[in-house]
Amino acid sequence: MKYLPLFSCLLVWKFVGNCGEITFINSDETLYRKNHVFCKGNVIAVYDNKIMAADEISFDKIDGVVTAKGNVILRDEKGNIYFMDIIQVQRNFASGTGKNLKILTPDKSRLAAEDCRIKDAKFEMDNAVYTPCHEPCCGGELTWRLKSRHVVFDPDEYISYDDVFFEFLGSDVGYFPYFSHASPKLKRKSGFLAPNFFVSGKCGISISPKYLFAISPSQELILKPIITSKIGSVAWAYYGQRIKNGEFNIDASITGSTSVKKYDALTAQEQKNVDKIKSSGYRGHLFSKMKYEINDIWRCGFNLNLASDYYYLNRFPFLEHGNRTLESNVLLEGFDGRNYTQIKAMTFLGQPTFGSPKVLPLLEHNFSATLFSGTFAVDLMSINLMLRDARSARKIVTNFSWHKIFLLMSGHIIDINAITSFKLINVSEKTHSDYNSAIRSTPQLSIIWKWPLVIDANFAHTIVTPMIGFIAASNKKYIDLFEDPCSGINDLNFIDGNKSISPYAIDSGSRVCYGLRMSAYRRGEPIYSLVIGRSTELTSVAKKLDDLGMVHKNSNIVSAGEFFISPKLSLVANISHSTKENSLSRFDSGLRFRGDDFYFDTFAFRGNYCYYGSFMENISNEAAIKKTKKYKGLMINLGWNTTKNTCLKSEFVFGDEKNKLIRQNIGFEYKNECLQCRVSLERTRYSAGDLRPDMAFRIEVHLKGIGI
Repeated sequence: MKYLPLFSCLLVWKFVGNCGEITFINSDETLYRKNHVFCKGNVIAVYDNKIMAADEISFDKIDGVVTAKGNVILRDEKGNIYFMDIIQVQRNFASGTGKNLKILTPDKSRLAAEDCRIKDAKFEMDNAVYTPCHEPCCGGELTWRLKSRHVVFDPDEYISYDDVFFEFLGSDVGYFPYFSHASPKLKRKSGFLAPNFFVSGKCGISISPKYLFAISPSQELILKPIITSKIGSVAWAYYGQRIKNGEFNIDASITGSTSVKKYDALTAQEQKNVDKIKSSGYRGHLFSKMKYEINDIWRCGFNLNLASDYYYLNRFPFLEHGNRTLESNVLLEGFDGRNYTQIKAMTFLGQPTFGSPKVLPLLEHNFSATLFSGTFAVDLMSINLMLRDARSARKIVTNFSWHKIFLLMSGHIIDINAITSFKLINVSEKTHSDYNSAIRSTPQLSIIWKWPLVIDANFAHTIVTPMIGFIAASNKKYIDLFEDPCSGINDLNFIDGNKSISPYAIDSGSRVCYGLRMSAYRRGEPIYSLVIGRSTELTSVAKKLDDLGMVHKNSNIVSAGEFFISPKLSLVANISHSTKENSLSRFDSGLRFRGDDFYFDTFAFRGNYCYYGSFMENISNEAAIKKTKKYKGLMINLGWNTTKNTCLKSEFVFGDEKNKLIRQNIGFEYKNECLQCRVSLERTRYSAGDLRPDMAFRIEVHLKGIGI
């Protein structure tokens, strides 16, 4: 008899489990009457993968009808939560009715209606309201919501509306006879995306509507034409696909050449370029990208970036693309521990006044291992470079290096790096230039000493690090096409062995470099940081450009520092001083403020700019393609978070010889949980090809959950 209660429970469980697959987990009172189950008080039940809670739930075994009353809460397998006063459903939630329905979706959007009907597992509502907004905005109103005469909510696919009004801050501002958008848990659904709106002097009024075709879970096609009132329209589309071990996409556009505008003030070269674009009959671009993981070590891919002309992407409002050099490449690379290998071919599309070199191919391998407690590395590189003016160059480099940092007693640090570079250079060209074929061996040894000293005082905690370095290397007579003679000494590299941007270019000549780093703190807050240094050549100076800090025996004195006037306000300076000329080769300084709601940066700069054009067309003389130009300017950035949702931003850039305003941008941004809006006014003074100074107005609006 003692097992009778347990046996009874098992019978009840079996009975309920066979009654339409409903399981009662909890209730204060349960009554079984023939083919009915009645539960009252804190009832929790599981039915057809859905969880239901209510004050009362009854179940009819014969008809398969579930009726819930009082504080009904239902959570489906998609994560949607339904609140109702009463619901009656049958046939696995395929049909039924409900009263006073409120729906909370996984992304916190809300739907509400007095009555609802369930048909084919879809909720049909009359006089319903939808909004993703949680908190009232201006004037106590929700930012926006949709009010519709009839709404169909399909948890698996979409939400559709008939006779829908768009309400913004309590006022109706738009009407649509029909509207729909994807349900929150739907990963991909065809439909309209947020358009781009743009007004400028060159384009007039332009708009780029977007429509997404969800071809499959791994494929998509986006049509996003650009329609302008002044310079015609552009057919523009994007296709993307993901595969098991990679991805592929293509972005392309095409238009006629009617957008080309000639100007009287064009130079002869610009006129030639514009005429060439005009006579082609079309303009367009093609961007494509592919990545594929072959295995855990190897991967391959390509980047294709082509345009009919250099100015095209700035002629039309391609907001995703800027004024840049376009690189196309094919790549195979492998990662094996600390070792790296790549095979790469590249072509470039830049300004027409420059050459467009082709790199076919680039072979590179980096090997590293531990040797005598240091790092031993072997770097191999082979490159073939082709230019338009029949000049070509081939270079093979093999670098052997060993690097180790010794930490001695009393905190002394010795950084030793030994490297030997073997180079084979072959240059083919119509006319002779300073770029010669040669076989070179360049050994280099650098020893850097550092001694961080910590000075504690009552008012500050200071770290002082004196540094002295000795670099010994053979001297070069010439540079080659792959090296940059514009590499100069600065506050970041004066104590390093190499100044070139290329990892395979070894600086020539022997020198001593020395400097000092200092930083101070008070109660964890920075007071200042400062670095200053220079180098002295011990051998004859190799070919370099003037005014870059390393053309004389004693280089420029370079320094950089940040001084904190307060924890939020600091003064920044970067200086390069030539003792030979007794003048500043570079002087950059500014104020930086970072407050809780306000920030600004003011940065003034002047100095010498190194211009290196070894890839220019029809140029064979090295001296003619290396220039140093002076520059000066002022940049101001401001930002003010006026409220927790709004922000004002502005940027002003002054430059050229007369410090004219060359670019300005003033923008406003509003953002809350259901709306993101950006408005900006931009003015530029850029002139090239068929581009001229322009003023543009941009507006971008994103409404949460509905794509526009």
